[in-house]
Amino acid sequence: MKLQYAGPKQIISQHGIFFKNGKEDKYIYLKMAVNVLLAIDKDYNRQDKYETYIEDHTNLTDEKLLEISAIYEPNLEEHVENEEKQYEKHIDTMIEEVKHTLFTEEEKSIWINNINIMRPYMIQREINKLYYIHCIKAIKEIIHKEGIKEIDIDFSLQHLHILESIAGNLEYGTKSIPTMIKINPNKDGRMMARLYINRREENRKEY
Repeated sequence: MKLQYAGPKQIISQHGIFFKNGKEDKYIYLKMAVNVLLAIDKDYNRQDKYETYIEDHTNLTDEKLLEISAIYEPNLEEHVENEEKQYEKHIDTMIEEVKHTLFTEEEKSIWINNINIMRPYMIQREINKLYYIHCIKAIKEIIHKEGIKEIDIDFSLQHLHILESIAGNLEYGTKSIPTMIKINPNKDGRMMARLYINRREENRKEY
């Protein structure tokens, strides 16, 4: 199981292979997600900060990302491998579904061939996605454990995507808690994306 950029979401048919704009590979978000994880973990930082400002200042290699992720989930590689195998079965199901369409045999053959060509690409995208999802879940656990109420990060579409992933996980499941994301400038005029966690509106600070 390795991390490696694959590319945007694929669209496969009997007409060819295309790529969907706006559906990027989760690989591009993983490094920053791991930075968030490390920044909010007081055991890692040896400090008790409940309002956490995140700055992407580390240059983590793919190997280091895997190493750090495994600290928070010792059986992570095994879990990802099992989930990846399930995804391979999903690809096999896609092929079986194509076989039972009403297209001509030639069209079905082209479609299936295109799926097989893209199989390694799809599997790598899935592996990247799985590691990203597990990282977001680890962030959720730290937030619950430490009672973190706010995470601030420099605004960008990538950073906003990560905060939205965290918010979605916090609001899902039996231990769900409300969240809100706001984008506004800090006292120095820098645009910030702020994730507020289980806080009443009147208690939120604006800078």
